[in-house]
Amino acid sequence: MLFGIVGAGGYWGPNWVRVLRQLNVLGAVCEKNPDRLKQVAEKSDLQNSKIELLTSDEAMFDMELDGVFIVTPPATHADMSVRAMERGKHVFIEKPMAGNQEQCYKIKFESERLNRLVMVGHTFVYHPAVRKFKELLPSIGQLRTVYTVRANFGLYQDIGVVHDLLPHDLSIFTYLCQGFPDSLQADVNAFQDVAYVSAKYGSVMCSAFLSWSYPEKTRKLTAVGSRGIIEWDLSWWHLLLHRKWAEPVEGESCYRHFDEGTQTILIEDHSEPLMNEALHFMECIRENKQPFTGIEEGINVVKGLEACQ
Repeated sequence: MLFGIVGAGGYWGPNWVRVLRQLNVLGAVCEKNPDRLKQVAEKSDLQNSKIELLTSDEAMFDMELDGVFIVTPPATHADMSVRAMERGKHVFIEKPMAGNQEQCYKIKFESERLNRLVMVGHTFVYHPAVRKFKELLPSIGQLRTVYTVRANFGLYQDIGVVHDLLPHDLSIFTYLCQGFPDSLQADVNAFQDVAYVSAKYGSVMCSAFLSWSYPEKTRKLTAVGSRGIIEWDLSWWHLLLHRKWAEPVEGESCYRHFDEGTQTILIEDHSEPLMNEALHFMECIRENKQPFTGIEEGINVVKGLEACQ
């Protein structure tokens, strides 16, 4: 199999160059900015390889490739995807799937018409720790609350903190709770750099704290159930299973608290999420099956972003 990357000089582009090269499936790299293309080529030592270095996406789409990885800005995803599929390519689209729902459904229609596979890059769903996290959910009884913290002192962007960071958390909520939330709302400050987002999936309340104005990098995922709490920090290769919970005392207006200690659950699988995504995309093409994060999952995240506007 051979793949091309469109937008290789962007934020995620160099990562995909590295991963696909490690898998020996990188056939072409496209970046319309010649200076950025040169930087990517030098960083990844592509100058003396057989990998094509292009500034034209049309030239890439005309190549004999099995698929393309689209890592350009979201507003360009629909047009890029459709043109690639019309040339017979399967498509991997970085999150979010598109700039709005209308563009998402355009991708869906053309995918079905042209019988081309579309996978959306919801990275955290392919993280071994998040997979283990979901596996452990039954051990904490009835799920009540899921909350995330995604904060850093980061670069301000025109799209705002919600569109920049929330796709990660929405994809995790969708993975853990399934489907689109019954309700979704976001409280965002005037500077668009801090937001509190809440989503309700039946009786389960999910919330995300997002910030570009936080003194330190913090990435956490926590689930609270009727019989315990699961905690994961992105910097850990383990989960904490807190066997702590509270139950109302019958006939009294108080709660009884239980604490049976904390168990450390090691994450033995240290595989890279991006590598897992690429391997899954290739597997889906070979076996003609739908990806784990396909079009519907991509639409749900974009729909959630629109609901927060």
